[in-house]
Order: sequence, then structure tokens, then C-alpha cells
Amino acid sequence: MFHLLPLLKGWEYKSHVALRTVQNGNTPLNVLTIDESGWLLGEHILTDDAYGTLIVRYQGADLQTREDRLYPEAARAVRAFAQDPGGWLQAYLRPNPYSTAGLYCGIGFSGGFQGASFPYVPSIIMSLYLDPRSTQASATVMGIAQVIAITDKKAFIQSLRRVLDANASLKIDPALMTIGPAQFEKEVKEK
Repeated sequence: MFHLLPLLKGWEYKSHVALRTVQNGNTPLNVLTIDESGWLLGEHILTDDAYGTLIVRYQGADLQTREDRLYPEAARAVRAFAQDPGGWLQAYLRPNPYSTAGLYCGIGFSGGFQGASFPYVPSIIMSLYLDPRSTQASATVMGIAQVIAITDKKAFIQSLRRVLDANASLKIDPALMTIGPAQFEKEVKEK
């Protein structure tokens, strides 16, 4: 599905990084709100607590929100230690079994690297959280969302049309430039 991208305009690879120290029991802290459309390639977490959590909320074309919650203890519980497009835990270093402190690195979703990315539209919200099951008062959590972002929607649509058909019209229906459901213009037949 990515084979045409090198021939198209108006897109770029991006990494969105959320990094904060969060307090145990507080509500999730919204760190980043991203106003773009594109494809989610992967979600990653690095934290010093087994319950340090990355929450990524993103929307589809009908603006229904999907939420991913990533924390190392959940991956450990299901033994997700081997690479899988649905995510896995790369490092789980918990020196004291009575404490949740340690070093944890995980990939909550890596479908884009196996060829099945998730498309999204604005708004994307990245939040960080420390679940009350933690034994620590606070934790440092870093979450990363790797994406292919559409940086210029008009250039993207026009270049896609030209790659698919050299004689394609470059006129863009305003509905394609709208986020969420929209009504398309009626087709006008040329004589």
C-alpha cells in the first residue's frame, strides 16, 4: 500500500514524542494534540514503571475515536515478548518483584512495519498516565507515535490522481478537503 508514496507529493514521515513525569492516581495527562491526517505505523513506550501508560486516541473517516492503552505489565501478562504486528515487549527489567520500578520498553503496535498501518484523521491525542496499581509515587513515561502524515492534502490528492492517470482532472471536490462526513458535489458530465 506504500509503493506509490515515493511518487507522490504532500506527505512526510514523522515521530510524535510525548515525555513527562506523571503522578500515581492522577487522571491521564494530555501531552500532545496533533492536527493531521495520515497512517499510524507504530506506537512505542519507554518507562521506568511497569504501569507507566501511553494512551493514543485517533479517529477514522467517520470521526469515531479509537483508543490504544499501552503499558508494559499488560504485555508481560500475555507473554508478548516476541515480535508481532500487534505489539510486543522488548525490555522488562523489574529487579524487585515487590516494586513496579524498573526499565521497560515496548511496542504497542507495529502494524505499519508489517504493511498494515492504521489511517487516521484529526484530532489525535497522546496522553500519559500512571495506573494506581503502581507501587511508585511517580514515573517517567515516554510515548512515541510513528506516522506517515499528509502534510499538504491538495498536493497529495493531485499527485495521486496524476500518478494513476496522466490525464486526470486536478479539480478537487471540497468534500475531500473536509474532515469527517461530507456531501460530494454532483458529477457534471462533459459534452
